[in-house]
Formats: sequence, C-alpha cells, structure tokens
Amino acid sequence: MPAVTTPQRSSATRSKRVRNIRSIRRGDHIEVRSGEQVYYRGEVRDTAPGLGTIWIRGDDEGTRTAVSVEDFTIWKIPA
Repeated sequence: MPAVTTPQRSSATRSKRVRNIRSIRRGDHIEVRSGEQVYYRGEVRDTAPGLGTIWIRGDDEGTRTAVSVEDFTIWKIPA
C-alpha cells in the first residue's frame, strides 16, 4: 500500500489526533497515518466504533477504503 505523502508542517500543526472514533462524523476530513507516513487522506463516509473501523472516500482517486484504528492513527484535518 503506497503512502500518500509525508504530512506538511502546516497541516500537521492544524491537524488533531483522534483517540476515540465516536467523535468522527460523516463528512469530516481525516488523514490515516502510521508513524509520520500518511497512507490515506479523505472524507469520512461511515464509521463503526464497535468494530474500530472507518470508511473514507479518498481525495485523490475517490475510492472507498475501510481503515482499522488498530493498524493506524487517525488525524482530523481542516476541510
């Protein structure tokens, strides 16, 4: 799975790590990271807090992706 980009300093200072996915809502823009590497970036389409899963629509290609919060960190970014 190729990484999107390394987070920019400007987006890193404005982004906020999400520790509880119950705070994420449909339409929120997020980055999915592992360490400092951004793997996905897009708009939240659906969440399943009980499963620890978020579905996003990617910014670049528009594909829908399921993301496990156990495998990645989630960062809420300004739209």
